Amino acid sequence: MPQLPESIWRRRLESEFEEMRASGARFQANQEHTEYRVFLEGGALCREHGIIKKRSAHEVRVRLTREYPYPGGIDVVWLTPIFHPNIRESDGKVCILLVNDWAETQTVRSVVDALKQLLDNPNPASPLNKEAAEYLVKHPEEFGLTPVEKHNRPRVVQ
Repeated sequence: MPQLPESIWRRRLESEFEEMRASGARFQANQEHTEYRVFLEGGALCREHGIIKKRSAHEVRVRLTREYPYPGGIDVVWLTPIFHPNIRESDGKVCILLVNDWAETQTVRSVVDALKQLLDNPNPASPLNKEAAEYLVKHPEEFGLTPVEKHNRPRVVQ
């Protein structure tokens, strides 16, 4: 895997950290700025003892490996329990296009912004958690979404 020269990689990590500080996001970072604990607020569901409940506080780990900023150099894991179509319930792995189609110009902040969007806009068409995707389709209001009207036949708009 490709890697930036050490001095450039370190400057990139420092720049990422400063961008996060300026963003106003709630987070903690390790001394090397290679691991972030990001604290997000937003409506979502979790499953505890088989019961689906609402959850508004979330913690996510963003880890930057030595290959960062190249594809495969970032790992995103949801740490708090969550019942979401695009987050695997068993291990918190996140399915977002931003990470899957990574470009070197993206930043930790752009990942955090995408995670916020993921909370507000779950995508049942591309699930890591099929059960949550099915639940979303049947109960969109529980995810804070408006139910889509169903029509037996196409409507003619005049």
